[in-house]
Amino acid sequence: MSDQISNTTVAQGAMQMFLEEYCAVGIQALLFDTDDEVMSLHIDMHELLEFNHELAMLLLESPSKFLPLFNIACLAAQRSLKQQTTVSDSICTVKEDAQVRVTHLPNHPTLQRTRIPGSEDVGRLLSISGTVIRTGLVKMMETHRVYSCTKCRGVFSVNAEVEQYNYIPKPVRCLVPGPDFCNSTAFVPADSAEDSQRCVDYQEIKIQEQVGRLTLGTIPRAIVVVLERDLVDKAKSGDSVTVTGV
Repeated sequence: MSDQISNTTVAQGAMQMFLEEYCAVGIQALLFDTDDEVMSLHIDMHELLEFNHELAMLLLESPSKFLPLFNIACLAAQRSLKQQTTVSDSICTVKEDAQVRVTHLPNHPTLQRTRIPGSEDVGRLLSISGTVIRTGLVKMMETHRVYSCTKCRGVFSVNAEVEQYNYIPKPVRCLVPGPDFCNSTAFVPADSAEDSQRCVDYQEIKIQEQVGRLTLGTIPRAIVVVLERDLVDKAKSGDSVTVTGV
């Protein structure tokens, strides 16, 4: 498996095996939560390193690629566990929008920071410790937009670009997956069940470096952090927090 772990299909299968072995309790909490209060599954990076070191390193190096795969694996693990239960659907439900959250990164200065990261850290998975100095209002963000191709009649989605203030670019060609290449450039918004799930809550907070961890005379810097879904309203000004993200 380790020789092909970079393959997305193999990686997703390994992720599902990890979740079912190490996170069964968390998956059960997702399934049996009837109030939609539990919408995330926390994974311990130390446990992932123990399970498959190469997979853990790929997640650290390319989180934007492998974190979404973990969300898909979480969905598959929920469905697999649900098939093993005899409880009714009204009590045991699969949470389609559940998010995998990474915790407890290895205690290494390149991964756990007390200083605000720079441009060389763009796209990396890091933990930052600091103090919340400002919290914004909870707003709604469109995560993706669904289109229908007028030529092949296929449906595809375009994700928002967080770095571009959640801008959703207009597709330049058909993005419907499949063996037949469609070169159409004509699209219309699709009417689908996903329309009600395209938007999520988000909140911007500002975190400042903790003065007690800086050398004398150093001016503390700050960074804006975007909290999404169930993380909104979890922090308030003055809180000391550790944020793990990309």
